[in-house]
Amino acid sequence: MKDNSLYKLGGISSMLVGISYVVIALTGLLLPTALTYAHDVQSPFMYLKENLGLLMTQYWAYTLGAVFALAMIPAVSATVQHLNEGWVRWTSTLATLAFAVTILDNYWAIVMNPLRAAAYITGNEAWRGALTVPGAPQWIDVQNWLGFGAVGLWILVVSLLALRGNVWPKGLAYVGIAAAIFYFLALAPDIIPSLSGVVIFTGVSVGGGIVLAPILYIWMGIFLRRTGSS
Repeated sequence: MKDNSLYKLGGISSMLVGISYVVIALTGLLLPTALTYAHDVQSPFMYLKENLGLLMTQYWAYTLGAVFALAMIPAVSATVQHLNEGWVRWTSTLATLAFAVTILDNYWAIVMNPLRAAAYITGNEAWRGALTVPGAPQWIDVQNWLGFGAVGLWILVVSLLALRGNVWPKGLAYVGIAAAIFYFLALAPDIIPSLSGVVIFTGVSVGGGIVLAPILYIWMGIFLRRTGSS
């Protein structure tokens, strides 16, 4: 008897990932730009207290969304693995690593950022200098090579394979390809600093991802649930 539990669990998890992206998008729109796009090292400390609720909501959305993504990835990959096992296994491992790091980074932020902000506000110049020195411990995925690059590569590979093998609805595969492109565009400002100040580029890349990511993951969840019920 066929065991469809992988697809059923993956489907529910994928929809929850999509919902987490909606929460991330909404909190991102409500947060001041000093806490979203600015590269001023003092901003996370100076503006944290009055935006603590929104920031904690966003951090938890990233954390829980990544937890659910760990159950989504095997189910999505299973739908196309027979088409190219090597590429699917490699990129799904990278995506798993990326979401695992997202959990670590954001849980660290949940615990440590309020403490660091309090230390910055109440501390002397030596404390402030130590907290804002370039390279001070904070994120693992500093340039988002994993969060945007690895996840984008996995989405691109599985979407192209699904389109070629006619495994998913064509619309879902096309949304996946488009979402992967926006993942790569969102990565660009982190590796090309001159692009970080281009408001139009940042708006298009981030805005496209905000719209497409929830559509992709929620639609994927519905597809996986139907696959598991068949």
